[in-house]
Amino acid sequence: MDAPADGSFDNVARVAAQVFGTPIATVTIVDVDRVWFAACHGLSGVTQIGTEPGLCASAVLQDGVYVVNDGAVDPRTLDHPLVRSELGLRFYAAAPITTGDGHRLGTVNVIDREPREVTDTQAATLTALAGIVADQLELRLAAIQAVRAERGLDQIPGPRTTASAKLAGQLRHLAANHLDGEHPQVCELGLSGPCDEPVEVKIADPWGDSAWACIRHAEDIVINERSTFIADEKLNGLERYLRRAEGSNTRPAGTS
Repeated sequence: MDAPADGSFDNVARVAAQVFGTPIATVTIVDVDRVWFAACHGLSGVTQIGTEPGLCASAVLQDGVYVVNDGAVDPRTLDHPLVRSELGLRFYAAAPITTGDGHRLGTVNVIDREPREVTDTQAATLTALAGIVADQLELRLAAIQAVRAERGLDQIPGPRTTASAKLAGQLRHLAANHLDGEHPQVCELGLSGPCDEPVEVKIADPWGDSAWACIRHAEDIVINERSTFIADEKLNGLERYLRRAEGSNTRPAGTS
């Protein structure tokens, strides 16, 4: 409601007017106390009207196309302001904009100052146009929800992000006093290519295989390889993990 006009539904209103040959067509959203125009063809300077029964406020309650052939004699519209005003509405036809879960949000409607009849083809087209509007609104909602979810993920780290940050902190804390003996100068766990990062910690698996690693690769293997852990400096290797590099000629030097 009250979004700046962006032309999203102008073509829908224009096509509706062309199909019916009417001078006016609108796309409306019906609120509790007003009918807001999301698009308007042939009627300038009007952004909303009241919810007096007989036109949009009544049409939005219907399952199918709502038709007033001559508002001047139809008991549903005799007292409506658009019928009694200078506009002099006589013909009105509307299809409800209905969401996939059955909520009716508004109408796609056509208006004329002369009485008219509606053909089956025109009614079907009006219903199809209302369906197009509903689909666009559903897509907008999905996009809004996706953006909100993405922002929420950025603001509230997920379990994996939290665990990763905690693990990295623990690894750096343990690494501070972990490099007493002799060790390689660079990381041994660069599987997709040699890693030139300085060694900070040794990790191992339950089979006793171990390797020296930078914090980034140590964190990666501890998260993705079950039962890996901070290793004693006397353990050697971690051959099973490094064997993945075979065939690509990227196995780092210094492994055993």
